[in-house]
Amino acid sequence: MYLKALSITHFKNYGAVSLGFSSSLNFITGKNGTGKTNLLDGIHYLCLGKSYFHASDQQSVKFEERFFRMEGDFQHGSEPINIRCVYPLGGKKELSCNEVTCQRLTDHVGTIPVVMIAPDDQSLINEGSDERRRFIDNTISQIDHLYLEDLLLYNKVLQQRNAALKNFAVTKRFDGALIEALDQQLTAFGEKIFSKRVFYLEKISPLIEYYYHLFCEGSESIKTTYQSVFHRPNFNLLLKQVIEKDRQLERTTEGIHRDEFDFFLNDQPVRKFGSQGQKKTFLMSLKLAQWELIKSEKNKKPLLLLDDLFDKLDAFRSVRILKLISGPEFGQVFITDTETDRLAVERVGLNTAYKRFLITSGRLTSEITEMENSLEKR
Repeated sequence: MYLKALSITHFKNYGAVSLGFSSSLNFITGKNGTGKTNLLDGIHYLCLGKSYFHASDQQSVKFEERFFRMEGDFQHGSEPINIRCVYPLGGKKELSCNEVTCQRLTDHVGTIPVVMIAPDDQSLINEGSDERRRFIDNTISQIDHLYLEDLLLYNKVLQQRNAALKNFAVTKRFDGALIEALDQQLTAFGEKIFSKRVFYLEKISPLIEYYYHLFCEGSESIKTTYQSVFHRPNFNLLLKQVIEKDRQLERTTEGIHRDEFDFFLNDQPVRKFGSQGQKKTFLMSLKLAQWELIKSEKNKKPLLLLDDLFDKLDAFRSVRILKLISGPEFGQVFITDTETDRLAVERVGLNTAYKRFLITSGRLTSEITEMENSLEKR
């Protein structure tokens, strides 16, 4: 699976630009604020139908423009896949695959698997479990379409239950039958989500350990933990037991939306005791494990988007990671950096096809192609 060509119109700081990519390595260089990250976000948008950085499509429209349009030509084996997205400001987004409109965004997720790593992902390590739950949900949703549907339905019922609790506080009237019906739905969807989280966490945990040890030469021990109310029996009964607390707080205080994921380094929480370099390495290990899991479950190599890869990494780990992701087991990779010299393939000793792009103020200033005769090998 790789992206052959991309065209962007009025997306973020881009006016209009068209690019053709290498099926292996693509280096995107330029000063801060020129649009390197926006280019990766455009690729992510076509893959999953949404921005990596914000939920509002309006924020992706170029200033003083009324729409954005993107189109990508992908290739999966001998199968061409054309993805097109058009969003008129304030209107309805239209996403199509091979000229067939996607009626629901959930139908598109997983068609073009993708993994992105950005500096803001440090929140996965440093912040609370909300970010880590989103990471797990994003991973499983690209693998299992039914998981995504169950997750959306759970969140819909959760919103209905919270709205009912707020309404009870306003009207001073309690509807036990309504709560009972909502509790049964929360339990049913929650159990299915929980079982798949357990299943895939058991698969991804050894992959996280494998990549971390690869980068650190096995000098540190790591582990992941998962705590959920569904580890205990009879969630429906628990909801009945906490209903008075929920009524006072006007929100649902128990459920899979409160699940806790955490990461440990030498039996200490990474977020508290890890150095900047260790956190960056752990994050890389986490995302490459995500890539590996999606690849094995989907039988597709996800696109790998690495924004500001070398920030807070020492030279040893930077070279080790770069050599790894340029190997034959990986597919198409996009890497951004402010310094062209750090992406000099010949200095690292790589022997693979690549393209290098220089971006200036939302425009492609120059493009260098090397070894394109070897593209088909990947």
